[in-house]
Amino acid sequence: MPSNVMPPNFFDEIRSNHRRSIFLMITTFLILYAFINLIAAAAGGYSHTGNCDTYGACTRHWYWNPVTLIVTGVLVGGYLWIAYLSSAKAALAITKSVPATGPEYAQLRNLVEGVSIAAGIPVPAVYVINDPAPNAFATGLKPSRASVTVTTGLLAKMSRAELEGVLAHEVAHIRNRDTSFMTLVVLTVGAVMVLSTILVRIGIYASYFMGGGGHRRSRDDNNAGAAIALAFLALGLIGFVLAVPIATLLKAALSRKRETMADATAVELTRNPSGIRAALEKLEADSTVVRAMSTSTAHLWIESPLERKQGSGFVGSVGRLFDSHPPLALRIAKLREYEGLNPNERGPVDNGPGLMGNSPQFRSTPTPPPPPLPPPAPR
Repeated sequence: MPSNVMPPNFFDEIRSNHRRSIFLMITTFLILYAFINLIAAAAGGYSHTGNCDTYGACTRHWYWNPVTLIVTGVLVGGYLWIAYLSSAKAALAITKSVPATGPEYAQLRNLVEGVSIAAGIPVPAVYVINDPAPNAFATGLKPSRASVTVTTGLLAKMSRAELEGVLAHEVAHIRNRDTSFMTLVVLTVGAVMVLSTILVRIGIYASYFMGGGGHRRSRDDNNAGAAIALAFLALGLIGFVLAVPIATLLKAALSRKRETMADATAVELTRNPSGIRAALEKLEADSTVVRAMSTSTAHLWIESPLERKQGSGFVGSVGRLFDSHPPLALRIAKLREYEGLNPNERGPVDNGPGLMGNSPQFRSTPTPPPPPLPPPAPR
């Protein structure tokens, strides 16, 4: 970087990402709320029939119904709260995380404690996953009930400074409430997808059982059933074609913003951009994928465990809009700018053994057994 160019200010980066994240999160909630109100409107929650003539034909009148509006709000809030309470335990169970309670994890716990003190939050619980792929994530409803999880591969391949940078990134997620934000957004997008699937299935079943599946029904009944079936199918397709893609795009954009924000916060906590930068460069060079991988937890990791082929052109650009993480190259370039380094180069990194790489339980490949002792010499 030229000497006359000032490196970017990570405090400005944090503030900018926080404002954009709040906007994206609120917009995602509004999509779910609007979609449920659309279902309520189709079910008659905002209309009533009247002025029926002698032939039974009635007109429908639309009106503002605050009761329906409040009920839909309570349903959305109740679902999100119940799912929110069980999300942290579910993430630890899916990834097969175990508490890091043994003496071999003392240095890991000390590093987490030091970074937490710098962040001004309670020390989170520390978990470990027995997996050779280097990765880590944080979860929890609030800082007092949060946890940090690392893989044994990360412990084996990162130096102390690099591991501290990764832990600072995860503690930053906790301090910035990213674990709460992203959990709510993921649940919101999941709710839109589930509702869309249910509506499509109801529409298909209704078209068969109510729209002509039986010969004893009158023509009016068949017409009414067909109308109901088409209404549910239309709502389900609206969900899949509009609501789900838009909500998924917003979720991915929010996740990318929070990852960039966590990188900047890690620099703030450690005052050492080279730690997190060198760690990301090692992750970029490593092709190992976490075994306990799930689409529902992919947004949690410091590096997404979902493999995606980076296409080129328009198709590749659209595909990257759905990624939960910014490309590692962009994150590394930003961190190298903080250090005043060339963003297109790589290094230096600590190529020595990892913090706990000499311990057998942290080696990514098994250690061969020692050679047998020679037989004793005859007396």
